[in-house]
Amino acid sequence: MAGSDDETVELGVTENEERRLCGMAGDDDEDDLREDRDALFGPGADDPINVDDDGPAVPACGGAPPPDGNSAKRSRPSTSPVWDDFEKLFKTTADGKTVRYGARCLHCSKIYSGFSSGGTGHLSRHIASCVKRREKTRMSQSQISFNPDGSMRTWDYCPLVARTQLVRLFARLDVPISMGESEAFEEFIKTAHNPKYARVSRQTTTRDIQKYFTDCKAKLVETFGTSVNCVCLTSDIWSGNAKEDYLSVVAHYINSDWQLEKRVLGLVLIDVSHNGQNIADRVASVLADYGLTDKVFAVTLDNASSNASAMLKLKPILSHYLGFDVTDEPEYASCNDIASSSVNSMFLHQRCACHILNLIVKEALTTLKPLIETFRTAISFLNSSNQRIAAYKSYCIATGVRPRKFQLDMEVRWNSTYLMLKHLFPHKSPFTTFIQAQYPRSEGEPFLLTDEHWMIAQKVLSFLELFYDSTVTLSGVYYPTSPLMIHYLVKIALHLKNYANDIHIRSVVQPMIDKYNKYWRDIPLLYSFAFILDPRAKMKGFTRVLRRLGGLTSTDYSTYLVGTRARLTDVYNKYEEKYGAVRLRRTDPPVLSGKSRSAWDEIYDDDGAAGLVSGSLPGTLNMSRDTSATSLLHAVRSSASASNASELVSYLDCDTVNHLTDDFNILNWWHQHKLTYPVLSIMAKDILTVPVSTISSESTFSMTGRIIEERRRNLKPEMVEMLTCIKDWEAAEARLQQNVEDKELEQAFEELYLD
Repeated sequence: MAGSDDETVELGVTENEERRLCGMAGDDDEDDLREDRDALFGPGADDPINVDDDGPAVPACGGAPPPDGNSAKRSRPSTSPVWDDFEKLFKTTADGKTVRYGARCLHCSKIYSGFSSGGTGHLSRHIASCVKRREKTRMSQSQISFNPDGSMRTWDYCPLVARTQLVRLFARLDVPISMGESEAFEEFIKTAHNPKYARVSRQTTTRDIQKYFTDCKAKLVETFGTSVNCVCLTSDIWSGNAKEDYLSVVAHYINSDWQLEKRVLGLVLIDVSHNGQNIADRVASVLADYGLTDKVFAVTLDNASSNASAMLKLKPILSHYLGFDVTDEPEYASCNDIASSSVNSMFLHQRCACHILNLIVKEALTTLKPLIETFRTAISFLNSSNQRIAAYKSYCIATGVRPRKFQLDMEVRWNSTYLMLKHLFPHKSPFTTFIQAQYPRSEGEPFLLTDEHWMIAQKVLSFLELFYDSTVTLSGVYYPTSPLMIHYLVKIALHLKNYANDIHIRSVVQPMIDKYNKYWRDIPLLYSFAFILDPRAKMKGFTRVLRRLGGLTSTDYSTYLVGTRARLTDVYNKYEEKYGAVRLRRTDPPVLSGKSRSAWDEIYDDDGAAGLVSGSLPGTLNMSRDTSATSLLHAVRSSASASNASELVSYLDCDTVNHLTDDFNILNWWHQHKLTYPVLSIMAKDILTVPVSTISSESTFSMTGRIIEERRRNLKPEMVEMLTCIKDWEAAEARLQQNVEDKELEQAFEELYLD
């Protein structure tokens, strides 16, 4: 029965029970809806719904402990923003409760007390001072800056940098220095650029200008002391609207990369008589401030008698660069006395070439004044009434011509007269028709403007074009102008000769020729040296150019040629004494291929022509009967010292460079050959540095005129000088000093359209 009982028990197990024993659902079980419920309502569907406003309900079972552990029933949310930067730390107490005991900084991992009863003030203070968090915040900024090595860094606002840039802005834009403390400027910067900006008072800006000027001046002094052999100066006096006169001192030099540089060194108030002593004192004071007293090679001034007197005072002070003895001989000796003139005088005092051009052209404009007055009257008539300008505009539009106004010239500046005519000629037809119709005249009286007026004006315009182009070219800043002077002496002499027989112009040509001969028949030695040191010319080109000039001016330059070669050797010997130690090694001069010729055709267009021979040695010249014994003696001494002047002889005797196009860079050529000619290259660099005009000083006054405008009349002279220097130095860094005055004058006549 026992077996039956066991069998009965086994038989008594139903199929559904067996399925349940195996973990399977029986056929009679109800469907399990948990999976479907979880899919529809989420895994927390069994949790009680929180109907209170002060926090979520505590899970019924199996949930996470309350965040702060202070309540077994419910927990309040952490609303403080500090928890965005902290991690909550929990622990279990002896009675089994889970409580928050600390907070770990997510940035620096420091742990602070975190009990709910302690508050979060200490955590907020840490966030404000956390270095790691600040670095991460910087990394998240969208603005970046570049380091000098090209790497990137995050931009960070610095008030000192902002104030320095504000100084540069005020100097470059000529705005009042009180603008930094205005509410409008502060609002603009804060709203559009930087909300951290704080306004800067006028007193603070003044101190910042002084500091910035002092720092920049110290850097410039260091540059002059370490990498500049010599400087060449220009100076001039300017009378401003504030009834105060200023004297400018401008330095030209070649930097370590063999590029020409220009810097305004000083703009000194000269409230005393403009005599030579006062000018000399102020120039010497500026040079002493920059440590340049012993580094001055040449000073270019205009023809004012006070400047000549000032140079007599300055020569003993500025004659130490090459160590020449100071003499009282004139700066420009005649051709026949060239051997006895002072080399130091030859270099130290240079006359402004553009000022001489101005004197030459004024000789013509004095005679042509009635013609020019006719055009001035017509322009003044048109500009004197707004209704008349409107009528002229309507007439131009009706005839299909772009309407514009016309600028009057300034009688003291002849180049403005040229520009007045130049911009008037394209509008000859509508302008003449309108003036003839509107200008009042009596019956039978001729018109104000006739075809004859325009014909003569056209010839005058063509005649003045060369002088205008010469002035612009010789006023350059970033290329040597001294080797160009011989070219323009030939061009101007030929130009005057061509117009000498013109029926309309010949009456003005002869006075111009007389003025030309007064200043340039005796060629300044500096111009000759600079021309010879152009590797395209050397003695071969110089011989030919003297022959050409001799024919144009009826002058015998034989003695001058001999004396120039002798004086060139004398000067080179001085450089040999001063810089002979720099000679490291010599290399043979390279042979360079040539390009097409341009202005050099005037010199090399007749290789077989008679006249002065093209040999480079003075002994082969056809000497004239009046050749002085002193000149011959210097020529002999020059040949005798050839062994000492081996670099100079090697340079003069080798072939010229045939690169005769305008893209030839003389400074770059000497830079490339400084190992071949270590001493001669220094001499060439110094001579090529000399500016032939004082336009660089006059452009300084154009800047100063904007600095001392109506709103800035109360600026002290010291502040005017600092702002002028800073503005010029900023332009120098961007190499934007080229012909500032000419460009502004040109724009004054161009930007006058009425549409």
